Amino acid sequence: MQDEEVHRHLANVLGPHNISVDEASLRRYASDALRPGRFFPGSDTLQPRPQWVTWPETVAQVQELLRFASQHAIPVVPYGGGTGLMGGATASTGGIVLSLSKLDRIREVCADDLIVTAEAGVVLRDLDAALNQQGLILGHDPWTVPVATVGGAISTNSLGYRGAVYGSMGEQVLGMEVVLPDGSLVATRAVPKSSTGLSLQHLFIGGEGCFGVITAATIKAFPQPEQRSLHALHFPDFPSAYRTVTRLFHIGIVPSLLDMGEEFDLEANSAAPVTEVIEMYLGFEGVREVVDAQAGRTRTIWLAEGGIEQDPQEARHFWESRHLAADGFRRRREESGLAPYFQPASPPVMDYAHMAIPASKVLSFREQCMQLIARHKVGLREFGLWNRPELFSVVLVDRHGMQDDRLGRAMEAMLMLAQDMGGSMEYCHGVGLRLAYLMEREHGTGLDLLKKLKHTLDPKGIMNPGKLGL
Repeated sequence: MQDEEVHRHLANVLGPHNISVDEASLRRYASDALRPGRFFPGSDTLQPRPQWVTWPETVAQVQELLRFASQHAIPVVPYGGGTGLMGGATASTGGIVLSLSKLDRIREVCADDLIVTAEAGVVLRDLDAALNQQGLILGHDPWTVPVATVGGAISTNSLGYRGAVYGSMGEQVLGMEVVLPDGSLVATRAVPKSSTGLSLQHLFIGGEGCFGVITAATIKAFPQPEQRSLHALHFPDFPSAYRTVTRLFHIGIVPSLLDMGEEFDLEANSAAPVTEVIEMYLGFEGVREVVDAQAGRTRTIWLAEGGIEQDPQEARHFWESRHLAADGFRRRREESGLAPYFQPASPPVMDYAHMAIPASKVLSFREQCMQLIARHKVGLREFGLWNRPELFSVVLVDRHGMQDDRLGRAMEAMLMLAQDMGGSMEYCHGVGLRLAYLMEREHGTGLDLLKKLKHTLDPKGIMNPGKLGL
């Protein structure tokens, strides 16, 4: 089918105001927050560019768009807030970008049931504000709250600052509405527990739009906490900070906020990375008596490990500024009119990984990462923990720019080390294009099963091609 015919049909389905082929739209929606310099096979030749950008306003329009795309084998890339860091919403093979931004209605808030039903394009901050009016909060609290959407967060099964207590976004989903590639609509029952066969919604949680388009979801809401207790700590070394975390979890204390970072001096004249500071932010929230008890017991633990509490204002500043990076992201995108992939970059080149490691192996993993960093001659900016002792993060830099792929090779070695130690290569941002080539190593024959499911639902392979290694 000729492009003109496709355009004409989409305009008839969506209305001419809900489809664009102008250069500004194509460059604005070409990618999510994936930037050049993050190594993966094909990254050096990637030139994302959709042929059409669309904004359906109703579920029926999404159905008709997918039905038409499937009939004519046209790739479709679902697009939420565009804050994904792995290329999951990048138009790497052209086709149609399907923006969910106009499916932005909050259908129902039921305070008695502690649930909310919202369409996929609802921005997380707007959803939280609506819940606040009824004495509730949204449990999902990533740095991207001002920009990210319900559908995008579910599609990557993303994690937020309060994830240890409230779970990942996927764990908060009770039911959902999904349009399959053939245009049919699937709706699952929104209950906390069901024993009626496989949970169909888990095919789409973390599915990155490869199996269908999420159009709405019913998710858990939580009571506004009576009290919040925030603490900023410094520790003498990584093991003492790590022991503090593991001791908390071993006795059943789960903080609502756990963010730990070991920052390194990039200017230090040394062959080995030199630690500048080890910071930890802890928070507890909920019923007043429980918060007081948790904070009090935790204080005895961090003191025993050499932790020193900092000015309370430091902890409050961290909490109040945790979403500011997303505001900056949105501002840069609006000012430039470009997807991040096309925005000018400045050195040094940076890459990062968020890996899940068995808690008993984290300290060994950290030491082996040090050896890998020295071998590949890259800079180490930070090691970190988030939410749980098993969730380990690394930030690497290469001040030499992209003259070679040393940064990519170092990061790949760490990802594979995590897998070899019984862990997982990613706990937060999904797979997208960035990690697709390692999916067979991650899942083994399980990837074959995913491919069979994909082919059954999407025999022409239109849904978000190239993502998840499918």
